[in-house]
Amino acid sequence: MKYCKTCNVHYDAPLEHCLLCNGELEYTEEIADEPAYKFKIITKKSSSRFWYRFFFFLAVVSTAITIYLDYMDGLSLSWSLIVAITNLYAVLIFRTLSAASQWSAKVMKILMITAVGTILIGFAIGDYSWSIDYIFPFAIIGNILLISILTLVNKKHWYDYFASLIIITIIGLLPGLLDLLKFTTVSWPSFVCFSYSSITLLAIVFLPSKSSREEFKRRFHV
Repeated sequence: MKYCKTCNVHYDAPLEHCLLCNGELEYTEEIADEPAYKFKIITKKSSSRFWYRFFFFLAVVSTAITIYLDYMDGLSLSWSLIVAITNLYAVLIFRTLSAASQWSAKVMKILMITAVGTILIGFAIGDYSWSIDYIFPFAIIGNILLISILTLVNKKHWYDYFASLIIITIIGLLPGLLDLLKFTTVSWPSFVCFSYSSITLLAIVFLPSKSSREEFKRRFHV
């Protein structure tokens, strides 16, 4: 039997790290007073892996064909880049949806993948201002709002979203930097995103209670 001394949890499963704090588990021969956590070993379905590989194969083939056609016709590679970006976007979305994770994490990943995909398409067609001006900042705002709501609704499991909230709020400062460097043509979406991210980041630092801070340090080994 394995034991996590940080969370005081026993595991009757072939695990190396604790599911709660990700700390390394220790072997113990003592009989646990509290019930030990038992987990069934779940094997991945081979069919899902096959379809993922098949989908990835089609994306690579279609991208190679478009590059070849552009090269043979002496055209620019803008069309090929759009096809490649679209295929990459489809593969990442398929991978995200088929992954075993919470629906909230899937939604956040899809929002960010979509934002990055639209920016790359903008660069491919030579007109990226609309994606940087609107898509990128509003995708970040939507992510921060979603994680904030989930954190407030699920207060008992706030630590499941806290790390994601910190990361996305730091990313939310980038639109302000892009606007400062004159990469944007419309400033107000970047300003709103930067302000919202800054306020959220300050709230993360100053608003949590002492017990929440101690719980955060314990779980994330800070």
